[in-house]
Amino acid sequence: MNRTAKGGLFLGGVFALVAIAWMVFLPAVVEHELRVVTGFDFRVAVLSANPFTGRVVVRGVAAINPPAYPTPDFVDLRELRADMEMFSWITSGRIVVDDLDLDILKITLVRLHDGTTNAGAFMAAFKRRGPLATPAVPPKRTKYLVKRLHLRMEQLVVADYMGAKLDEKTYGLNIDQTYINVTGPRQLLVPQVISSLHAFGLRHDVARLLPGDFGSALAAAVGSAADVGKRTGEYIKGLLDKLEQSPKQ
Repeated sequence: MNRTAKGGLFLGGVFALVAIAWMVFLPAVVEHELRVVTGFDFRVAVLSANPFTGRVVVRGVAAINPPAYPTPDFVDLRELRADMEMFSWITSGRIVVDDLDLDILKITLVRLHDGTTNAGAFMAAFKRRGPLATPAVPPKRTKYLVKRLHLRMEQLVVADYMGAKLDEKTYGLNIDQTYINVTGPRQLLVPQVISSLHAFGLRHDVARLLPGDFGSALAAAVGSAADVGKRTGEYIKGLLDKLEQSPKQ
């Protein structure tokens, strides 16, 4: 075997070792960084990211509430697959994802006695870049474009501890929806999803459980669906009353 072949074999072995080390240590690094930024504990079973192709695969992710919460459950993610455009942030100033597949087993929203929610605390931590940090200036919103998003979500659990006793409800949503050109969370509230949420009796006070514009939009959407259903029911009842009062031939 000549020197060139030996050199190529050696470099191939080095790259293989680097790739293995990357896949082995990357989940631990991500778990640590998320814990530092959010204050929530994380468990990641599998995480692989190819910096050359932009392919990201994550499996078995569990986000765990801080000790102050009565239940540890927050997010249980089966799998995430993404194909990203690696240089989109440099060329366009926004993150571009060609294809994103999210398979969520369960999300548990918890509200404590003082009104604090796990979802609100989690999102606020990203805005201040740490569980205790306070920014001097408001952070800029990250712009993104997801050209194709496939979202699957089985369960939503709402655990409310504000009353004298726990008020917990489980919604078997079984959402399976595909979206095109997503640039904001409001676009997820398509009629099919809203109908599913309303059919399972999701309450109008959901805005208190979810932070920001998305919670407000979801509460408004669910409320609108309820109002439409109420008006439809009243119209049908009025029509039946008129038929009963009309003289028989």
